[in-house]
Amino acid sequence: MKRLLAVTSVLIGLIGLSAAPANAVDTTKGYDGICTGADALTGVTVVVDFQELDGNGGTAAPTITRCSPNAAPGTARTGIKALQDAGIAVAGTARWGLGFVCRLEGRPSATETIPLSTNPSYKEPCVTTPPAGAYWGYWNADGSGSTWTYSSSGALNRNVIPGGFEGWSFSLNKSATTNPPPGVTPRNPAIP
Repeated sequence: MKRLLAVTSVLIGLIGLSAAPANAVDTTKGYDGICTGADALTGVTVVVDFQELDGNGGTAAPTITRCSPNAAPGTARTGIKALQDAGIAVAGTARWGLGFVCRLEGRPSATETIPLSTNPSYKEPCVTTPPAGAYWGYWNADGSGSTWTYSSSGALNRNVIPGGFEGWSFSLNKSATTNPPPGVTPRNPAIP
């Protein structure tokens, strides 16, 4: 019996040490697709559009759309909390923490070449703010229409709109006026 308990303890310890890959969505939080049911008007839908970041062999990585349920409806949540509640891995910079989002789902990785027009071999170290030519643009929508609004506030300083959408779109070699919104229509059928 003691031996069985010891083996069980070791197995439980090993299971606890195993980790999901850095680019795997945490499926213990949120769920795929837009928020539905009881979450339709209390949760927020999070969209992560990798745009020009290569995924597999030069093709774009698939866009992620996940519901971020609000565990305490009626309480405010930041854009960062919504990402985390949706199960999206988010990393900030060494200098500013989550005040500047540097990686979503491990992208861009520290070893990934990002072909900036000013530096074709650029790799993002996530030390200070990402360059204006290669960063995660932050967008939002209230869920009642079909257009995104570029956020003038960072995700750590902005509260999400229940029933709305939070969007992240990687901007590569774009200007403030050509920065692409996420490629998903931010429409929540539960909102009239």
